[in-house]
Amino acid sequence: MLVFDQLNKGESALRILAWGVVAGLGILLAGLWRVQVLSGDEYRRRQETQSYRSVRVPAMRGRIVDRNGLAFAENQPRFRLDIYLDELLPQFAKMDGQLRKELLASRGATNAPDPGLLDRFLAKFSKAPKRVLITPNEREWLRRQARFAVVSNIIQLINQRLGTQIVKTEADLYKHWQQQRALPFPVINKLTPAQVAILTEQGWSFPGVELELVPVRSYPNGQLAAHIIGAVRTYDSASEEDEAFDYRLRDYRGLIGLESAFDRQLRGRPGAKSILINSSGYRHRQGEIMLAEPSIGDTLVTTLDLGLQKAVEKSLAQVNGDERGAAVVVDTRNGDILACASAPSFDPNAWIDGISHAENTRLLDPKMKYLFNRATYGSYNPGSTFKIVTALACFEHGILTTENAHDRMRTLGYYRIGRNHKIDDTAPAGEYDFNRAFVKSSNSYFIEHGLHLGINNLLEYARRFHLGEKPGLRLNEEAAGIIPAIEDVPAGGIPGKTANLSIGQELTVTPVQLAMVIAAVANGGTVYWPRLIDRFEPGDTLSDDPVERVRPGQVRTRLSIRPEHLAIVHAAMRDDVALDEGTGKNARVKDFAVCGKTGTAEVKAGNRLLDRITWFASFAPFESPRYAVIVMVESGGSGGGTCAPVAKRIYEYLRDRERGTIAFGQN
Repeated sequence: MLVFDQLNKGESALRILAWGVVAGLGILLAGLWRVQVLSGDEYRRRQETQSYRSVRVPAMRGRIVDRNGLAFAENQPRFRLDIYLDELLPQFAKMDGQLRKELLASRGATNAPDPGLLDRFLAKFSKAPKRVLITPNEREWLRRQARFAVVSNIIQLINQRLGTQIVKTEADLYKHWQQQRALPFPVINKLTPAQVAILTEQGWSFPGVELELVPVRSYPNGQLAAHIIGAVRTYDSASEEDEAFDYRLRDYRGLIGLESAFDRQLRGRPGAKSILINSSGYRHRQGEIMLAEPSIGDTLVTTLDLGLQKAVEKSLAQVNGDERGAAVVVDTRNGDILACASAPSFDPNAWIDGISHAENTRLLDPKMKYLFNRATYGSYNPGSTFKIVTALACFEHGILTTENAHDRMRTLGYYRIGRNHKIDDTAPAGEYDFNRAFVKSSNSYFIEHGLHLGINNLLEYARRFHLGEKPGLRLNEEAAGIIPAIEDVPAGGIPGKTANLSIGQELTVTPVQLAMVIAAVANGGTVYWPRLIDRFEPGDTLSDDPVERVRPGQVRTRLSIRPEHLAIVHAAMRDDVALDEGTGKNARVKDFAVCGKTGTAEVKAGNRLLDRITWFASFAPFESPRYAVIVMVESGGSGGGTCAPVAKRIYEYLRDRERGTIAFGQN
């Protein structure tokens, strides 16, 4: 302790100064001990809170399958190529220095370091040119250009190696830099197997570039049942449920169809992870912690039959001319939708990587309306197919009876109401009883009896079939159709409107609505709720979550139609197909008795004909009805000439499958 011995020999002032220094050192050491030891854990927690960011991790989307488990929508693994910007910091700094030097040189200056105080003082007396400075805005611009130059060079090397033409703009990079710097910058969203092989087998010398394996929504059957299954789009925006996260990884949201209507169940539960970032906002590669694993979405099992759906769409596609129409197949025994097609269709895979402007413009064509679900959302005049409802209403209200149904009525080939209202008949002039009037589709016969029935009774009976109400498919694309309100009809009705309604011209229906009407007629008078969803199953096969089922055969209304009246209508529908003079003869199928009714409705603006809607409404087989088939074609020639052949091909498929010559899932 030589130092202390010397202090003791010195002056008191020196001793006081020395002890002051010692005391100061002691206080400093005590403070450091308090910060490092006593408060160390607290400061570490603060540091972690400030440098960790939470990221929402989307779940894998649930599958959509048919009643036999065959996939309409599923997920496929895909390799993606990303760039981690944090690994490019040295290159960014080097490029920034180079660009700064070039800018200064262009202004006649050098990239020398900032002068000190003495240099600045001597510069006042120097005749050297004034030093050119870089403004803060220019510094930021140089940094942006440096980052873009480095990333562009890497992308160019990738293009050379893979034979691609990937282009990323400076705006793309800057947006990512400002909003999601801690996340990788995507370069190629879809790598081919050959490209993956090149990158994995040959290796590469691209700093910060990595392969990422991600699940991608896929529709393996392309356009099949696209309007019902729907489509998804990539989703970047944050919703209320994402407020707790600093970042969210891109996922999918339902756009139309089942994908949209049941988006919540299909999307599953997102997970969460935290990533460690530095003060500049870059991600530390070893700093990821998965806080909660995402949970896969539910599997949606539909009532659709994939093989039948293929057969229906193939049959509908054989319509000559512009293919615009719909076809629906319903199980008459419980209301299950077995197939539901709308044409023309679209490929939902087009939205997975972002749809092009040209393709989007094509799909929005005002005539073809590719995205429009004509089966559930298209509302059309049913034409003569509505004569089935008119006939039942007349029988149930006593206008027609089992006795007078055989009475003959003389027609003129048209029906005149008053002096100025003339309705042309589709059947030639002659004598008609009920059966022949139905088979030949005589407008005059049904108008005559409809006028005796009255518009209020006819509307009331139509509403018993729930026309004018949404079918309840739980789709967003679902129309109710239009039917006149009874309270809006004057006492005694309007003869012209009553006549038009009797032959299906004063109301509109969707193909699905008409399918449920025909199913009720076929099964004896039970109107079922149409069922499109069979059940939701947990996407994780090891999950203990229960299966959510939709009960089949839910009765909407029992019509209590007298059996003898139904028998007369059934026989007339059978003869419409079986007899050579029947309008539906083109739907005749060997060894499978089809019962049907054709229809043609004219769409007019004043006296100008705009379009012609053609129909064929049917059920089969006659002896034990199991299927109701509706075919509708816009701009068709006639219900019998255009739609009946489509139904024929559908029934042939159903017959062959019941015989075992066609396996489920095949066509």
